[in-house]
Amino acid sequence: MPESKTASAVTGLEKLATQAASDSSQQAALSTLSAHLHDSHKGYDAGRRQTSDRFLRIEFTELAGKRATMAAELDERLRAQGVSPATDGSTIGNVHRVVLDLQGKLFGRGRARVLQEIVRGEGVLENAYAEALSEELPSETRSLLKKQYRQVRATGDRYEAMLEEDEVLQAAPTGLFARIDALTRPITSNPILSAVVVTAVSALTARLLRPRR
Repeated sequence: MPESKTASAVTGLEKLATQAASDSSQQAALSTLSAHLHDSHKGYDAGRRQTSDRFLRIEFTELAGKRATMAAELDERLRAQGVSPATDGSTIGNVHRVVLDLQGKLFGRGRARVLQEIVRGEGVLENAYAEALSEELPSETRSLLKKQYRQVRATGDRYEAMLEEDEVLQAAPTGLFARIDALTRPITSNPILSAVVVTAVSALTARLLRPRR
C-alpha cells in the first residue's frame, strides 16, 4: 500500500477513535446528569412526605414534579443514543437519600438545616450540568440542557436567599423590646414622620394636662 494511503488510513482510524472517545465521554456526562436528576426527584419526593412545614411540602411537591419531567426529557435523549438511563439515581445520591430517610429526620433539626441541604444538593446538580455542557453535544441536546440549567440555577439562588433571610431572622433580637423596635422602626427611621408624631404627642399631652374650667 502506498505510503500516502497508509497515512490516510491511520488518520481515519485516529479520527474514529477520537470520535468514539468523545461520544463515550458525552454519554457518561449525560448519564451522570440523568442520575442526579432522578436523585433530585426522589429526594424532593421524600422531602414532601417527611416535612411538616406546609410551605416546604408544597415547594417539594412542585420541585419533585419538575425534576421528574427534566429527567424524562434527558432520558429520551440518552435512549436515542442507545444508552440506558440510570433511573435509580447516582450512588452518592442514593447514600444521600438514605441519610435523609434514616436521620430525616433532618426535618426535625430545624428549617435552616433543610434549606442548607437543598442549597448543597442544587449546587451538586449545577456542577453536573456544567460538566455535561463542557462536552461536544448535539445542538438540540445543548439547548435542552441550557434551559434546564437555568431552572436549576434559579432554584438554587432562591433557596440560598431564603436561607440567608432565615439566618438574619434567627440572629435578630427577640422579646418585648424587639417587638417594640419592629413596630417603631418605620417611624424612628423617617425624620419627617418622627417630627409629625412628636408634635402630635406634644399637643395631645398639653391638652390632657390643661386644667378643666
